[in-house]
Amino acid sequence: MRTRPGGTRCDRRWALTGVTALATALALSACGSTRAPGAGPATALPGPSRAVTAQATAADGGLKCPPSIPDQQGQTVPQQPQGVDGNARLLPDRVPPHLVVCGYPVMDLTATEPLTAPFALATRTLATAPESSAVVEVLTWAPRGDGMPKTCTEMAGDETSYLVGASYGDATVWVAAKADANSCSGATNGDFLSRAPVGTTLDELLGSRSRPSRLAGPCGDWSAGRLGDDVTLAPAGEPGVTVCRDTVSGGPAATTLEGPAADAVVAALRALPATRADATCPMDRATVDHDFRLVLTYAVGPSVSLSVRPGCTQTVVGGYLGSTDEGAAIDLADLVDLVEASSPPVPGPDPDGVVSSSR
Repeated sequence: MRTRPGGTRCDRRWALTGVTALATALALSACGSTRAPGAGPATALPGPSRAVTAQATAADGGLKCPPSIPDQQGQTVPQQPQGVDGNARLLPDRVPPHLVVCGYPVMDLTATEPLTAPFALATRTLATAPESSAVVEVLTWAPRGDGMPKTCTEMAGDETSYLVGASYGDATVWVAAKADANSCSGATNGDFLSRAPVGTTLDELLGSRSRPSRLAGPCGDWSAGRLGDDVTLAPAGEPGVTVCRDTVSGGPAATTLEGPAADAVVAALRALPATRADATCPMDRATVDHDFRLVLTYAVGPSVSLSVRPGCTQTVVGGYLGSTDEGAAIDLADLVDLVEASSPPVPGPDPDGVVSSSR
C-alpha cells in the first residue's frame, strides 16, 4: 500500500490497508473533484422538445419506410425525435407498440455497377414482440460517441443501411445505422450519436448475418460499450465483476469477485478521473505480469470491458475513457493489489517465457 504525501485531510487517507483502505479512500474522494478535463460532460444536455406530428403509417400499424435514403453513411433520419428527449439515448427504455426496420442496400459486391445514392428500400420488417424487445435493448443501451474516427479494418463486403422506426403514440423516433463488413459505422436518431455498430447488430438480429461464436461466460462476452461509459469507467447500476487473465493455453482464467471486493472495485473505477481513452503502451514495460481485464456485467443491457495494464499511458482503459494515477483519488497500484488478492497473476502466453496475463 502506497502512502501519498501531503498536508490535507484528503491527501492523508492512506494509513489503512486492504479493502477497508480503498473503500475509505473512495468515500473521502468527495473532498475534491474526481473528473479531469476532456472526460466529457457529467450529464448530457437535454435534446430539443419537439411536438409529435403525424407520420405515414402502413396497414399493419407500423411507420411507412421512406422509399429511399439519400446518403451512403446511413446517418440521416426522416424525422428527428418527437415527444422524447432524443439526446438521452437512441431509443426510449420501453418497447413501442410498433417497430419497423427498413433495409437499404448501399454496397453489393456482386452488382455489375456500384450502387449509388439515393438507395432504394429493399426490405421492411414489422418486428415481432421478441424482436422489438431485442432491438430496443440494443438501442437503449448503445453508448454515446463523439464522431471521432475509429481504428478499423478494411475488409470488403456488402453493406446495408437501416432505418428503425419506433412509434409510441406519445412519441416517434427514427434511428439510422449501417451494417458494414468492418463494424465501424455508428448510429444516430438525429440528436444522439452512438459509436456502437448498431447496424451490424440489426443485421445479426433480423438480417442474414450470423452472430460470431464466442467463449461462454463473462470473459468471452463482447460489448461495443454501454450507455454512460463516456462519463464514468463503471456506468450506473450494480454490476458483477469478473477478472479475466490470459493463460498459457491462450484461454481466459476467470475469477468472480464477491461482496466488498467487487463493491470496492466498482467504487474505485467510478472515483477515477478519466479522459478520452489512449491505449498507447511502452514495449519495454516490466509489469506485464499484472495485466488483466475487468468485465462488469449488468442485469439488463451490455457488459463493460476494461483493460488494466500498469505501465501503459493509461493504466485503465475502457471503450471510451481511460485513466492514469495523475490526479486520482486512489492509487491505481492499490486497485491492482485489491484485484490480485482474489485473482493472482497466472503464467500467460508470452513468447519469451515471461509470467504474463497480458491481452
